[in-house]
Amino acid sequence: MKLWFPAGSLALLAVLVLTAGSPNLPNLPNLDPTAAADTISIASLNLDHQGSFEKVVHDFEAAPRVSHADIILLQEVSHVEGGPSIAKRLADRMGYQVAFAPEGPNVYDRGLAVISKFPIEDSKVEWLTPYNLVFKTRHRFVLAVKLRVPAGDLRIWNTHLDTRINPKQRIDQLQPVMEEAAKLTGPRLIGGDFNTNDFYWIDHVLPIPHGGGYRSTVRRAMAQVGFKTPFQDQLVTLPIARQHLDWLFVNGMEPLGSSAEPIAFSDHHAIWAAFRVDRQTPTTDTSASRR
Repeated sequence: MKLWFPAGSLALLAVLVLTAGSPNLPNLPNLDPTAAADTISIASLNLDHQGSFEKVVHDFEAAPRVSHADIILLQEVSHVEGGPSIAKRLADRMGYQVAFAPEGPNVYDRGLAVISKFPIEDSKVEWLTPYNLVFKTRHRFVLAVKLRVPAGDLRIWNTHLDTRINPKQRIDQLQPVMEEAAKLTGPRLIGGDFNTNDFYWIDHVLPIPHGGGYRSTVRRAMAQVGFKTPFQDQLVTLPIARQHLDWLFVNGMEPLGSSAEPIAFSDHHAIWAAFRVDRQTPTTDTSASRR
């Protein structure tokens, strides 16, 4: 995500260009063997349109929590026409599976992907409500996947929401995902780049600082459908503007530890968390039994 501001509005922003280091987090608790079998680590990162596979690999390997995560959600994934995506090449190198979807025809740097140590049983694209942003309008979507982890089925929705929209529109854009996830049982995760910046947008163009209230709005909406996050509002995932844009929200999973991890090639930090996954029967759509 890159924040773009029209001429004359920069005086409103007073954005400080700062670099945030890795937080000093306590080690994860000791786990008994049974609990360890149901513990997985998940990372999410906006790749910032990076097209150099060598650069991605180099900087991933410099961030062990990310490069050793069991599952990685990626946004703004590049690919070449007729060839593999950066996510596919990275998954092949790691010996993992991958689900990838481009944003649309002739769009080569805005795909979504889920890389997984565990089998990917299903994946699909779900299109979200589009907004006319005046310029650089995009049709946002979700990549929904079903994985088979040791504890059973795990459902994941990886998304990248619009930038220049306000809290109600952001929730409206995310609403179909929340409703779908709420109908299911078992462990579930909704994550990615939610673009929860601090600005209130006038006509999707003019930013007013500190008027968004996005983070608390999104957290409340997620809590209403049973999803929680290990990340606090003050976390920085876009260091250049001191913003918290990236999230992992879970249901049926207990957070054990979390962090933000700098990745040199991206304008975002990666987010990482470890979870204990509830051991349940495979996920089912409870609405199906009522048809």
